[in-house]
Amino acid sequence: MNLQPLIWVIDDDDISKYVLKRNLKEIGITNIFEFPDSVEPLEVISKNRQTGEILPDIIFLDLNMPVLNGFQFLDELNEFSSELKKNIHIFMLTSSMNDKDMIKAKSYPMVSEYFVKPLKYDHLVKAVAKVTEQHKEV
Repeated sequence: MNLQPLIWVIDDDDISKYVLKRNLKEIGITNIFEFPDSVEPLEVISKNRQTGEILPDIIFLDLNMPVLNGFQFLDELNEFSSELKKNIHIFMLTSSMNDKDMIKAKSYPMVSEYFVKPLKYDHLVKAVAKVTEQHKEV
């Protein structure tokens, strides 16, 4: 991973995306792409699974979205995740306080953490730092 991780924000809520991007920029992260749903990002990952440079280091994934929700995205991604040339860390974001959602999210190996919105700034800093440090060790 570069010193500047590639981060994708997949969320249909414009306010949540704005706040998350603003906070990421505040901690020095500028390599950010946003998507209003998970269909296009899934296609990009699928088509580029053998090309690590194009794939994100971190995905902030909203659970409740139209078309393809967060769990459906993870189910589709699991179909070919063993072929990925990059280890992608996924942080689930949701307004759901349902314990079943948290347990289900943590059952996916690619899900690094589950956060209830709004994502607290200090949690964001720790999550990004953890991933960045793991990649430096590789």
